[in-house]
Amino acid sequence: MKRITLLPVPVLMFAVLASGVRPALAQVAPACGASVCITPAPGPYFGDFATALGRTPEQLQQDLITKVDGLFQASNVGPFLKDFQNAQSFSTKGLGVDYASEATLVEAGATLSFASNIDKAYKSSGSYSDPPVSGGGGNFSFMGGVGLGLLGIDPVMVFGNWFKGSASLGQLEGSYHNWGLHAQIRLFGPSRKSSAVKFLVRWGGIAITSGADYSRLSLSTSKQVRSTINIASAIPGGLSQQVDFKSDVSGTLRFTLEQTTWSIPLEITTSLRLLSLVTVYGGIGMDWQLGGGSDMHIHMENAEVRDKASDTLLGTVSVKAQGHASPSPARLREIVGVQLGLFDVVRFFMQVNVSSSSPMLASLAGGLRLAY
Repeated sequence: MKRITLLPVPVLMFAVLASGVRPALAQVAPACGASVCITPAPGPYFGDFATALGRTPEQLQQDLITKVDGLFQASNVGPFLKDFQNAQSFSTKGLGVDYASEATLVEAGATLSFASNIDKAYKSSGSYSDPPVSGGGGNFSFMGGVGLGLLGIDPVMVFGNWFKGSASLGQLEGSYHNWGLHAQIRLFGPSRKSSAVKFLVRWGGIAITSGADYSRLSLSTSKQVRSTINIASAIPGGLSQQVDFKSDVSGTLRFTLEQTTWSIPLEITTSLRLLSLVTVYGGIGMDWQLGGGSDMHIHMENAEVRDKASDTLLGTVSVKAQGHASPSPARLREIVGVQLGLFDVVRFFMQVNVSSSSPMLASLAGGLRLAY
């Protein structure tokens, strides 16, 4: 009987490698964070990609979980929604009130406003390389004002604004609706009589404005969400790699954000008019945000992560998260603006609102008004 001799393991491995047969590698198991799960694709590519970056497969999985989580703020839903809602509410400031004009009987116009949480760098997500949503908000509204001078109450004006339309924010689409109703009383304002001094320089008195603002925003995914994720190399002097993240749009992606804000502002402003052409104004405001809230729901499966250089599948991603947040109850802000008036009928204006409360917010509003 012929005896079988067993070769030592190292010799056997060498023989297998020399024969061109690659030994089977163990499949990397799925890994999950609080809201994000990564399932590596079958085969050795995920492990090879990690090795090229000087990482273990488990380290690469954790890095991808952190990056995808950051794209959707999945584990930071509460603070993110509060910041996002504060910015959206802030974007309603300056939409419907004229702080620069005095002794006006009627006016009408339109205003565009944008607000951002400037404690964090804001990036537009339209480039497919940044998060689908960021800490910013926008608004547009038509406005009108009527002075009560016809009723013998000359220092008082009533303003209203309204708009309802579609919205697009980065890779999300939806709709928004806003309206506001305000009353303004101007103390120590100039009379309607003209003079050479008033033509050169004119103080507009002190204006006190209050009312109510409402804003509603609804966003959801209507197309593929795509972003580029940078993975740094752990090898000294090594090059980082880019991973392409693409969601599946075949019914396995649901991203919705519903947001409503109610606020009551109290504003005290003053203005100075030069040459009956340029008016600068400023003041302070306090906003009581008495109602509303934000709700976000994310359910995504079968999203792909690919090596961007070779377009090779690294694995699939699932994200499940939801949350609710209420806006900050009150915020103090500063108001600064400038208005250019042509024949005191056509008025172009730009206005900045800044709140230094944490998180710091800023909004920029601009528009056109026609007045008499």
